[in-house]
Amino acid sequence: MLQIKFLFFLLIVKSVSAQDYRALHGSPYGGSLTVYNNPASINHVPYAWDITPIGIHVKQSTNGIAIQNSSVFSPAKNAKLTVANGVFERFFMANQDVRILNGRIRINEVSAIAFGAGIRGYEYIKASPYNWQDSMKDVRAFMEGNENNVPINSFMNTNAWTEVYGTYSRNIFDNENGILNAGLTVKINKGLAGAYLSASNLGFQLEQPNNNTAFILNGGELNYGYSSNFDEFDNGGTDAEKRKRFMKKTWASIGVSLGAEYIIPSTNADGNYYDYDFKLGISLLDFGRNKFQYGANSTSAILSKGIISDSLLEAKFKDIRNFDDAPDSIQSLAGSFSILSGGFFRINQPTRVVINADKKIAENLFINGELVLPLAEVIAKDKFFVKEINLVSITPRYESNLIGFYLPTVFTNRGQFWVGGALRAGPLLLGVHNWSNIFSKSKMQNGGMYLALTFRPSNKKNKGEENNYGKERNGKRSKKYGCPVVR
Repeated sequence: MLQIKFLFFLLIVKSVSAQDYRALHGSPYGGSLTVYNNPASINHVPYAWDITPIGIHVKQSTNGIAIQNSSVFSPAKNAKLTVANGVFERFFMANQDVRILNGRIRINEVSAIAFGAGIRGYEYIKASPYNWQDSMKDVRAFMEGNENNVPINSFMNTNAWTEVYGTYSRNIFDNENGILNAGLTVKINKGLAGAYLSASNLGFQLEQPNNNTAFILNGGELNYGYSSNFDEFDNGGTDAEKRKRFMKKTWASIGVSLGAEYIIPSTNADGNYYDYDFKLGISLLDFGRNKFQYGANSTSAILSKGIISDSLLEAKFKDIRNFDDAPDSIQSLAGSFSILSGGFFRINQPTRVVINADKKIAENLFINGELVLPLAEVIAKDKFFVKEINLVSITPRYESNLIGFYLPTVFTNRGQFWVGGALRAGPLLLGVHNWSNIFSKSKMQNGGMYLALTFRPSNKKNKGEENNYGKERNGKRSKKYGCPVVR
Protein backbone atom coordinates (compact mmCIF):
# COMPACT_ATOMS: atom_id res chain seq x y z
CA MET A 1 0.00 0.00 0.00
CA LEU A 2 1.29 3.47 -0.91
CA GLN A 3 0.88 4.96 2.57
CA ILE A 4 2.88 2.14 4.15
CA LYS A 5 5.64 2.55 1.59
CA PHE A 6 5.69 6.30 2.27
CA LEU A 7 5.94 5.75 6.03
CA PHE A 8 8.65 3.14 5.52
CA PHE A 9 10.55 5.63 3.36
CA LEU A 10 10.39 8.18 6.16
CA LEU A 11 11.68 5.68 8.66
CA ILE A 12 14.66 4.40 6.73
CA VAL A 13 15.67 7.69 5.24
CA LYS A 14 19.58 11.12 7.68
CA SER A 15 22.56 11.09 5.31
CA VAL A 16 23.56 10.04 1.75
CA SER A 17 27.28 8.80 0.69
CA ALA A 18 32.51 8.56 -4.74
CA GLN A 19 35.36 7.72 -5.95
CA ASP A 20 37.17 4.53 -5.03
CA TYR A 21 39.36 2.92 -7.65
CA ARG A 22 40.56 0.82 -4.72
CA ALA A 23 43.10 -1.33 -6.54
CA LEU A 24 45.20 1.68 -7.57
CA HIS A 25 45.74 3.16 -4.12
CA GLY A 26 49.49 3.33 -3.60
CA SER A 27 50.26 2.10 -7.12
CA PRO A 28 52.57 4.07 -9.46
CA TYR A 29 50.28 3.04 -12.32
CA GLY A 30 47.20 4.88 -11.07
CA GLY A 31 48.18 8.07 -12.87
CA SER A 32 45.81 11.00 -12.47
CA LEU A 33 43.21 8.78 -10.71
CA THR A 34 45.41 8.56 -7.59
CA VAL A 35 44.98 12.29 -7.02
CA TYR A 36 41.57 11.48 -5.52
CA ASN A 37 43.26 9.53 -2.75
CA ASN A 38 46.27 11.81 -2.19
CA PRO A 39 47.18 14.93 -4.19
CA ALA A 40 50.88 14.34 -3.45
CA SER A 41 50.88 10.91 -5.16
CA ILE A 42 51.18 12.29 -8.72
CA ASN A 43 54.82 13.34 -8.22
CA HIS A 44 56.74 10.10 -7.59
CA VAL A 45 55.55 8.43 -10.79
CA PRO A 46 57.87 6.95 -13.46
CA TYR A 47 56.09 8.51 -16.42
CA ALA A 48 56.24 12.01 -17.86
CA TRP A 49 52.48 12.10 -18.37
CA ASP A 50 49.30 10.05 -18.47
CA ILE A 51 45.70 10.67 -19.42
CA THR A 52 42.47 8.97 -18.32
CA PRO A 53 39.72 9.88 -20.81
CA ILE A 54 37.06 7.99 -18.86
CA GLY A 55 36.57 6.38 -15.47
CA ILE A 56 33.33 5.00 -14.01
CA HIS A 57 32.71 3.78 -10.46
CA VAL A 58 29.69 2.65 -8.41
CA LYS A 59 29.53 1.30 -4.86
CA GLN A 60 26.78 0.62 -2.32
CA SER A 61 26.34 -0.87 1.14
CA THR A 62 23.17 -1.71 3.10
CA ASN A 63 21.60 -4.04 5.64
CA GLY A 64 18.00 -3.00 5.04
CA ILE A 65 17.27 -4.51 1.64
CA ALA A 66 18.33 -7.45 -0.48
CA ILE A 67 18.37 -7.84 -4.24
CA GLN A 68 17.38 -11.39 -5.13
CA ASN A 69 17.87 -13.26 -8.42
CA SER A 70 20.48 -10.82 -9.66
CA SER A 71 24.24 -10.79 -10.24
CA VAL A 72 26.64 -9.15 -12.66
CA PHE A 73 25.98 -11.87 -15.23
CA SER A 74 22.27 -12.53 -14.66
CA PRO A 75 19.44 -10.55 -16.31
CA ALA A 76 18.30 -7.52 -14.32
CA LYS A 77 14.68 -8.22 -15.35
CA ASN A 78 14.66 -11.16 -12.93
CA ALA A 79 15.75 -9.04 -9.96
CA LYS A 80 13.50 -8.83 -6.91
CA LEU A 81 13.86 -6.29 -4.10
CA THR A 82 13.03 -7.50 -0.58
CA VAL A 83 13.10 -5.67 2.77
CA ALA A 84 14.96 -7.36 5.61
CA ASN A 85 12.74 -8.58 8.45
CA GLY A 86 13.65 -8.04 12.11
CA VAL A 87 14.47 -5.37 14.67
CA PHE A 88 17.76 -3.54 14.07
CA GLU A 89 19.30 -0.25 13.02
CA ARG A 90 19.07 0.09 9.25
CA PHE A 91 21.33 1.91 6.81
CA PHE A 92 21.99 2.44 3.13
CA MET A 93 25.12 4.09 1.69
CA ALA A 94 26.17 4.54 -1.92
CA ASN A 95 28.44 6.61 -4.10
CA GLN A 96 29.02 6.95 -7.84
CA ASP A 97 31.30 8.94 -10.09
CA VAL A 98 32.13 9.48 -13.74
CA ARG A 99 35.61 10.85 -14.50
CA ILE A 100 36.16 12.74 -17.74
CA LEU A 101 39.49 13.74 -19.32
CA ASN A 102 41.70 13.44 -16.26
CA GLY A 103 45.38 14.02 -16.91
CA ARG A 104 48.76 14.30 -15.20
CA ILE A 105 51.95 16.02 -16.41
CA ARG A 106 55.43 16.17 -14.89
CA ILE A 107 56.49 19.80 -15.38
CA ASN A 108 60.07 19.46 -14.05
CA GLU A 109 62.23 17.27 -11.79
CA VAL A 110 60.50 18.38 -8.59
CA SER A 111 56.86 18.98 -9.46
CA ALA A 112 53.83 17.68 -11.33
CA ILE A 113 50.31 18.84 -12.08
CA ALA A 114 47.00 17.06 -12.63
CA PHE A 115 43.62 18.19 -13.88
CA GLY A 116 40.23 16.86 -14.84
CA ALA A 117 36.48 16.94 -14.43
CA GLY A 118 33.86 14.62 -13.04
CA ILE A 119 30.32 14.05 -11.84
CA ARG A 120 29.91 12.62 -8.35
CA GLY A 121 27.03 11.49 -6.15
CA TYR A 122 26.70 10.23 -2.57
CA GLU A 123 23.69 8.81 -0.69
CA TYR A 124 23.39 7.84 2.99
CA ILE A 125 20.27 6.69 4.85
CA LYS A 126 20.08 5.64 8.47
CA ALA A 127 17.32 4.76 10.95
CA SER A 128 17.23 3.87 14.62
CA PRO A 129 16.24 0.27 15.44
CA TYR A 130 12.71 -0.66 14.42
CA ASN A 131 10.81 -3.78 13.49
CA TRP A 132 9.77 -4.62 9.97
CA GLN A 133 7.96 -7.77 8.88
CA ASP A 134 6.52 -8.77 5.52
CA SER A 135 3.19 -9.30 7.25
CA MET A 136 2.83 -5.58 8.10
CA LYS A 137 0.18 -4.39 5.65
CA ASP A 138 -0.90 -1.09 7.18
CA VAL A 139 0.14 1.69 9.56
CA ARG A 140 -1.52 0.04 12.55
CA ALA A 141 0.39 -3.21 12.06
CA PHE A 142 3.64 -1.25 11.90
CA MET A 143 2.87 0.66 15.10
CA GLU A 144 1.77 -2.50 16.88
CA GLY A 145 5.07 -4.17 16.00
CA ASN A 146 7.12 -1.21 17.24
CA GLU A 147 5.56 -0.24 20.59
CA ASN A 148 8.88 -1.01 22.29
CA ASN A 149 11.06 0.78 19.72
CA VAL A 150 9.87 4.38 20.11
CA PRO A 151 10.96 7.04 19.60
CA ILE A 152 12.03 6.24 16.04
CA ASN A 153 14.52 8.51 14.28
CA SER A 154 15.72 8.46 10.71
CA PHE A 155 17.53 10.68 8.26
CA MET A 156 18.68 10.91 4.66
CA ASN A 157 21.09 13.20 2.80
CA THR A 158 21.93 13.01 -0.89
CA ASN A 159 24.47 15.17 -2.69
CA ALA A 160 25.39 15.20 -6.39
CA TRP A 161 27.72 17.67 -8.06
CA THR A 162 30.06 18.35 -10.94
CA GLU A 163 33.65 19.34 -10.30
CA VAL A 164 36.60 20.70 -12.25
CA TYR A 165 39.91 20.40 -10.43
CA GLY A 166 43.58 21.30 -10.65
CA THR A 167 46.34 19.70 -8.56
CA TYR A 168 49.91 20.77 -7.90
CA SER A 169 52.43 18.44 -6.22
CA ARG A 170 55.99 19.39 -5.31
CA ASN A 171 59.01 17.71 -3.75
CA ILE A 172 59.81 19.15 -0.31
CA PHE A 173 63.08 17.33 0.29
CA ASP A 174 65.00 14.47 -1.25
CA ASN A 175 67.99 12.83 0.43
CA GLU A 176 69.47 9.40 1.06
CA ASN A 177 67.02 8.71 3.88
CA GLY A 178 63.82 9.55 2.10
CA ILE A 179 61.69 11.68 -0.21
CA LEU A 180 58.84 13.94 0.89
CA ASN A 181 56.25 15.25 -1.57
CA ALA A 182 53.24 17.46 -0.84
CA GLY A 183 50.22 18.27 -2.98
CA LEU A 184 47.16 20.52 -3.11
CA THR A 185 43.95 20.15 -5.12
CA VAL A 186 41.54 23.03 -5.68
CA LYS A 187 38.08 22.21 -7.06
CA ILE A 188 35.30 24.29 -8.51
CA ASN A 189 32.10 22.45 -7.65
CA LYS A 190 28.57 22.97 -8.89
CA GLY A 191 25.71 21.36 -7.00
CA LEU A 192 23.51 19.37 -9.38
CA ALA A 193 21.04 17.81 -6.97
CA GLY A 194 20.64 17.81 -3.22
CA ALA A 195 18.01 16.54 -0.82
CA TYR A 196 17.53 15.70 2.82
CA LEU A 197 14.76 14.15 4.88
CA SER A 198 14.51 13.56 8.60
CA ALA A 199 11.75 11.99 10.66
CA SER A 200 12.68 12.41 14.31
CA ASN A 201 11.18 11.60 17.71
CA LEU A 202 8.32 9.60 16.19
CA GLY A 203 6.37 8.19 19.11
CA PHE A 204 3.00 6.47 19.50
CA GLN A 205 1.05 4.51 22.07
CA LEU A 206 -2.12 2.43 22.29
CA GLU A 207 -5.11 4.44 23.54
CA GLN A 208 -8.93 4.38 23.46
CA PRO A 209 -10.15 7.74 22.13
CA ASN A 210 -13.95 7.93 21.92
CA ASN A 211 -14.12 4.33 23.19
CA ASN A 212 -12.23 3.10 20.10
CA THR A 213 -8.90 1.32 20.39
CA ALA A 214 -6.22 3.00 18.29
CA PHE A 215 -2.55 3.85 18.17
CA ILE A 216 -2.08 7.60 18.70
CA LEU A 217 0.93 9.58 17.49
CA ASN A 218 2.33 11.43 20.52
CA GLY A 219 5.39 13.06 18.99
CA GLY A 220 7.15 13.57 15.73
CA GLU A 221 9.01 16.08 13.58
CA LEU A 222 9.23 15.89 9.81
CA ASN A 223 11.65 17.95 7.71
CA TYR A 224 12.56 17.56 4.08
CA GLY A 225 14.19 19.73 1.47
CA TYR A 226 15.25 19.29 -2.11
CA SER A 227 17.00 21.45 -4.71
CA SER A 228 14.74 23.83 -6.62
CA ASN A 229 16.04 22.84 -10.07
CA PHE A 230 13.88 19.69 -9.88
CA ASP A 231 10.79 21.89 -9.96
CA GLU A 232 11.74 22.87 -13.52
CA PHE A 233 10.74 19.44 -14.81
CA ASP A 234 7.14 20.21 -13.84
CA ASN A 235 7.13 23.41 -15.91
CA GLY A 236 6.42 23.60 -19.61
CA GLY A 237 8.84 23.61 -22.50
CA THR A 238 10.94 21.20 -24.47
CA ASP A 239 13.36 18.79 -22.83
CA ALA A 240 16.26 21.02 -23.92
CA GLU A 241 14.61 24.05 -22.30
CA LYS A 242 14.00 22.12 -19.09
CA ARG A 243 17.63 20.98 -18.94
CA LYS A 244 18.79 24.56 -19.49
CA ARG A 245 16.59 25.82 -16.66
CA PHE A 246 17.73 22.91 -14.47
CA MET A 247 21.41 23.85 -14.89
CA LYS A 248 20.68 27.55 -14.42
CA LYS A 249 19.48 26.88 -10.89
CA THR A 250 22.78 25.47 -9.67
CA TRP A 251 25.36 27.24 -7.51
CA ALA A 252 29.15 27.02 -7.49
CA SER A 253 31.45 26.48 -4.51
CA ILE A 254 35.12 25.84 -3.81
CA GLY A 255 36.58 22.64 -2.38
CA VAL A 256 40.11 21.55 -1.48
CA SER A 257 42.10 18.40 -0.83
CA LEU A 258 45.68 18.23 0.39
CA GLY A 259 48.19 15.52 1.14
CA ALA A 260 51.76 14.47 1.76
CA GLU A 261 53.70 11.34 0.85
CA TYR A 262 56.95 10.09 2.37
CA ILE A 263 58.97 7.52 0.40
CA ILE A 264 61.83 5.35 1.63
CA PRO A 265 63.95 4.43 -1.44
CA SER A 266 64.81 0.83 -2.18
CA THR A 267 68.24 -0.31 -1.06
CA ASN A 268 68.41 -2.47 -4.22
CA ALA A 269 67.14 0.06 -6.71
CA ASP A 270 69.91 -0.53 -9.29
CA GLY A 271 69.96 3.21 -9.85
CA ASN A 272 66.21 3.42 -10.43
CA TYR A 273 65.05 6.60 -8.70
CA TYR A 274 61.42 5.50 -8.59
CA ASP A 275 61.96 2.15 -6.87
CA TYR A 276 61.06 2.16 -3.18
CA ASP A 277 60.81 -0.10 -0.13
CA PHE A 278 58.05 1.76 1.68
CA LYS A 279 55.67 4.64 1.06
CA LEU A 280 53.45 6.41 3.59
CA GLY A 281 50.77 8.93 2.64
CA ILE A 282 48.33 11.06 4.59
CA SER A 283 45.67 13.25 3.04
CA LEU A 284 42.66 15.41 3.85
CA LEU A 285 40.09 14.90 1.10
CA ASP A 286 36.93 16.66 -0.12
CA PHE A 287 36.86 19.59 2.28
CA GLY A 288 33.91 21.66 1.06
CA ARG A 289 30.15 21.75 0.69
CA ASN A 290 27.54 22.26 -2.01
CA LYS A 291 24.86 24.95 -2.03
CA PHE A 292 21.26 24.35 -3.08
CA GLN A 293 18.11 26.46 -3.19
CA TYR A 294 15.03 24.95 -1.52
CA GLY A 295 12.43 23.50 -3.87
CA ALA A 296 8.85 24.78 -3.77
CA ASN A 297 7.51 21.91 -1.62
CA SER A 298 10.34 21.70 0.94
CA THR A 299 8.66 21.44 4.33
CA SER A 300 9.25 21.58 8.07
CA ALA A 301 6.53 20.36 10.44
CA ILE A 302 5.83 19.21 13.98
CA LEU A 303 3.07 16.57 13.94
CA SER A 304 1.01 17.64 16.95
CA LYS A 305 -2.40 18.79 15.72
CA GLY A 306 -5.11 17.12 17.78
CA ILE A 307 -5.46 13.35 18.05
CA ILE A 308 -3.51 11.70 15.23
CA SER A 309 -4.53 8.05 15.04
CA ASP A 310 -3.16 5.29 12.84
CA SER A 311 -6.32 5.40 10.73
CA LEU A 312 -6.01 9.18 10.27
CA LEU A 313 -2.39 8.83 9.17
CA GLU A 314 -3.39 6.20 6.66
CA ALA A 315 -6.22 8.34 5.28
CA LYS A 316 -4.03 11.45 4.95
CA PHE A 317 -1.24 9.76 3.06
CA LYS A 318 -3.13 7.27 0.91
CA ASP A 319 -3.60 9.71 -1.97
CA ILE A 320 -0.03 11.05 -2.06
CA ARG A 321 1.54 10.35 -5.44
CA ASN A 322 4.47 12.82 -5.37
CA PHE A 323 5.97 15.62 -3.28
CA ASP A 324 3.51 18.13 -4.75
CA ASP A 325 0.73 16.34 -2.88
CA ALA A 326 2.62 15.98 0.41
CA PRO A 327 2.52 19.51 1.97
CA ASP A 328 -1.30 19.70 2.24
CA SER A 329 -1.51 16.30 3.93
CA ILE A 330 1.33 17.11 6.31
CA GLN A 331 -0.09 20.55 7.17
CA SER A 332 -3.41 19.00 8.18
CA LEU A 333 -1.55 17.05 10.89
CA ALA A 334 0.90 19.76 11.96
CA GLY A 335 0.74 22.02 14.95
CA SER A 336 3.69 23.89 13.48
CA PHE A 337 4.21 24.02 9.71
CA SER A 338 6.34 26.01 7.27
CA ILE A 339 7.29 25.92 3.59
CA LEU A 340 11.03 26.45 3.12
CA SER A 341 11.09 27.51 -0.54
CA GLY A 342 13.31 30.44 -1.54
CA GLY A 343 16.01 29.89 1.06
CA PHE A 344 19.20 27.85 0.74
CA PHE A 345 20.67 24.76 2.35
CA ARG A 346 24.15 23.25 2.14
CA ILE A 347 25.36 19.65 2.22
CA ASN A 348 28.93 18.92 3.25
CA GLN A 349 31.05 16.74 1.00
CA PRO A 350 32.54 13.48 2.37
CA THR A 351 35.48 15.11 4.19
CA ARG A 352 37.88 12.51 5.55
CA VAL A 353 41.49 11.82 6.52
CA VAL A 354 43.12 8.94 4.65
CA ILE A 355 46.29 7.20 5.90
CA ASN A 356 47.83 4.92 3.28
CA ALA A 357 50.89 2.66 3.64
CA ASP A 358 52.46 0.82 0.71
CA LYS A 359 55.16 -1.84 1.22
CA LYS A 360 57.26 -3.64 -1.39
CA ILE A 361 57.36 -7.35 -0.56
CA ALA A 362 59.34 -8.67 -3.55
CA GLU A 363 59.94 -7.79 -7.17
CA ASN A 364 56.59 -6.71 -8.67
CA LEU A 365 54.77 -7.66 -5.43
CA PHE A 366 53.36 -5.08 -3.02
CA ILE A 367 50.86 -4.81 -0.19
CA ASN A 368 48.83 -1.70 0.55
CA GLY A 369 46.98 -0.80 3.74
CA GLU A 370 44.60 2.09 4.23
CA LEU A 371 42.62 3.67 7.08
CA VAL A 372 39.80 6.18 6.41
CA LEU A 373 38.79 8.53 9.23
CA PRO A 374 35.49 10.31 8.43
CA LEU A 375 35.33 13.99 9.43
CA ALA A 376 32.21 15.18 7.61
CA GLU A 377 29.94 14.31 10.51
CA VAL A 378 32.17 16.24 12.95
CA ILE A 379 32.49 19.29 10.69
CA ALA A 380 28.79 19.40 9.82
CA LYS A 381 27.63 18.87 13.44
CA ASP A 382 23.82 18.99 13.19
CA LYS A 383 23.84 20.01 9.52
CA PHE A 384 23.77 17.83 6.41
CA PHE A 385 26.65 15.68 5.22
CA VAL A 386 27.63 12.62 3.23
CA LYS A 387 30.42 10.15 4.03
CA GLU A 388 32.66 7.48 2.56
CA ILE A 389 31.89 3.76 2.94
CA ASN A 390 35.39 2.35 3.51
CA LEU A 391 37.07 2.15 6.93
CA VAL A 392 40.03 -0.23 6.62
CA SER A 393 41.34 -1.95 3.50
CA ILE A 394 44.29 -4.18 2.63
CA THR A 395 45.29 -4.80 -0.98
CA PRO A 396 47.99 -7.23 -2.13
CA ARG A 397 49.00 -6.55 -5.74
CA TYR A 398 51.27 -7.92 -8.42
CA GLU A 399 51.96 -5.47 -11.22
CA SER A 400 54.26 -4.51 -14.04
CA ASN A 401 53.98 -1.78 -16.63
CA LEU A 402 51.72 -3.96 -18.82
CA ILE A 403 49.63 -5.96 -16.37
CA GLY A 404 48.47 -5.96 -12.77
CA PHE A 405 46.51 -8.27 -10.47
CA TYR A 406 44.86 -6.92 -7.31
CA LEU A 407 43.00 -8.51 -4.38
CA PRO A 408 41.53 -5.72 -2.20
CA THR A 409 39.80 -6.63 1.07
CA VAL A 410 37.68 -3.98 2.78
CA PHE A 411 36.07 -3.48 6.17
CA THR A 412 33.33 -0.89 5.76
CA ASN A 413 32.45 1.63 8.47
CA ARG A 414 29.28 -0.42 9.07
CA GLY A 415 31.20 -3.61 9.85
CA GLN A 416 30.82 -5.40 6.51
CA PHE A 417 33.73 -7.40 5.06
CA TRP A 418 34.25 -7.52 1.30
CA VAL A 419 36.82 -9.33 -0.82
CA GLY A 420 37.21 -7.87 -4.30
CA GLY A 421 39.52 -8.08 -7.26
CA ALA A 422 40.84 -6.09 -10.17
CA LEU A 423 42.78 -6.56 -13.39
CA ARG A 424 44.88 -4.00 -15.22
CA ALA A 425 45.83 -4.94 -18.77
CA GLY A 426 47.59 -2.19 -20.70
CA PRO A 427 45.38 0.91 -20.43
CA LEU A 428 42.31 -0.97 -19.11
CA LEU A 429 41.48 -1.23 -15.42
CA LEU A 430 38.48 -3.38 -14.44
CA GLY A 431 37.60 -4.08 -10.82
CA VAL A 432 34.88 -5.35 -8.49
CA HIS A 433 34.57 -4.42 -4.80
CA ASN A 434 32.91 -7.67 -3.76
CA TRP A 435 33.24 -10.99 -5.58
CA SER A 436 29.77 -11.89 -4.29
CA ASN A 437 28.36 -9.49 -6.91
CA ILE A 438 29.53 -12.02 -9.52
CA PHE A 439 29.16 -15.40 -7.81
CA SER A 440 26.01 -14.84 -5.73
CA LYS A 441 22.49 -13.90 -6.83
CA SER A 442 21.57 -12.22 -3.53
CA LYS A 443 24.48 -9.84 -2.81
CA MET A 444 24.24 -7.10 -5.43
CA GLN A 445 23.18 -4.62 -2.74
CA ASN A 446 26.69 -4.73 -1.22
CA GLY A 447 29.70 -4.00 -3.40
CA GLY A 448 30.16 -2.36 -6.77
CA MET A 449 32.43 -2.07 -9.79
CA TYR A 450 34.84 0.31 -11.48
CA LEU A 451 36.35 0.73 -14.92
CA ALA A 452 38.95 3.15 -16.27
CA LEU A 453 41.17 3.69 -19.31
CA THR A 454 44.58 5.23 -18.64
CA PHE A 455 47.16 5.89 -21.34
CA ARG A 456 50.82 6.62 -20.65
CA PRO A 457 54.00 6.85 -22.77
CA SER A 458 55.89 3.77 -23.85
CA ASN A 459 58.54 2.53 -21.44
CA LYS A 460 61.02 2.40 -24.31
CA LYS A 461 63.63 5.13 -24.54
CA ASN A 462 63.24 7.35 -27.59
CA LYS A 463 66.31 7.81 -29.71
CA GLY A 464 67.97 11.18 -29.25
CA GLU A 465 65.80 12.05 -26.27
CA GLU A 466 67.59 14.23 -23.77
CA ASN A 467 67.07 14.37 -20.02
CA ASN A 468 65.85 10.77 -20.03
CA TYR A 469 68.37 10.13 -17.32
CA GLY A 470 68.07 12.19 -14.19
CA LYS A 471 68.76 12.00 -10.51
CA GLU A 472 71.27 9.71 -8.85
CA ARG A 473 70.41 7.24 -6.17
CA ASN A 474 73.24 5.56 -4.23
CA GLY A 475 75.78 6.80 -6.71
CA LYS A 476 74.05 5.25 -9.76
CA ARG A 477 72.45 7.00 -12.69
CA SER A 478 68.68 6.53 -12.70
CA LYS A 479 66.13 6.34 -15.48
CA LYS A 480 63.88 9.27 -14.80
CA TYR A 481 60.92 7.84 -16.66
CA GLY A 482 61.77 4.17 -16.29
CA CYS A 483 59.32 1.85 -14.61
CA PRO A 484 60.33 0.96 -11.02
CA VAL A 485 58.85 -2.54 -11.02
CA VAL A 486 59.87 -3.87 -14.42
CA ARG A 487 63.13 -5.73 -14.98
